[in-house]
Amino acid sequence: MKKHGKELFQIGEVTKILGVTRKTLLVYENMGLLTPAVKDEESGYRYYSADNMTQIRSIRSLQALGLSLKEVAEYYYDTENIDAHLARLIELRAALDKNIHLMQIRAAKQGDMTVHKTVLPRQVCFCRQYQCADVADAAIKLRDTYIAAARTNKMSMASRMFTMRMPQNADSLDLMCCIPVEDSFDGPERIDFSETKALCIYYRGSYEGIGEAISALTEYVKANSIETTGPFRSIYLEGPPSRGENSADYITQVAVPVK
Repeated sequence: MKKHGKELFQIGEVTKILGVTRKTLLVYENMGLLTPAVKDEESGYRYYSADNMTQIRSIRSLQALGLSLKEVAEYYYDTENIDAHLARLIELRAALDKNIHLMQIRAAKQGDMTVHKTVLPRQVCFCRQYQCADVADAAIKLRDTYIAAARTNKMSMASRMFTMRMPQNADSLDLMCCIPVEDSFDGPERIDFSETKALCIYYRGSYEGIGEAISALTEYVKANSIETTGPFRSIYLEGPPSRGENSADYITQVAVPVK
């Protein structure tokens, strides 16, 4: 650190301390995001204050959230559109929360029957009910329902398909197959599910074992005197084709709505 009227940092020191390149600092400067405390016009040497260092860290933090440098500049200097910038940050936070949630799901271990609190979103579904002979038959019925929903040209990509066990027990395969569709769908298969609080288990394993998660949830509900408000749902998060035939890595959110 050199003295240049007061204690300042040379550009080489800044790059080493903060892990940024000289080119990055010059880009910040050219965009008006950073002004060196001292700039020697003859030599081109730049000297940075502690405040400059804080500003650089702040810029990099906003970039790490997903903001472009143009958006960073607007965040700092466009005071007339604060609401728009706030909305953008909220959007980024929501995306980050979603990614964290997905990583938590991926962390599910085989045999882990930990019960989580969750909220099942409001959604409209194309639904058909079947009495299935076994898990293989249930998979066929779910596929058939998916094909029928796709042919409406109203399928929604925003939510996951799921099945509901109509009698609330682990052994029954009286299933309601539910495929998310757009709000504008108005066919006879339409069911509108309201947003609801729920308890869930992120079950990792083949579909044949989903009954174990339902049994574990049932025991938890009874042991804690919790009132359920609807059938158990098996929400398919990861499976075929993303996991191919490796059924040990299928992930299903087994949930039950509660009061």
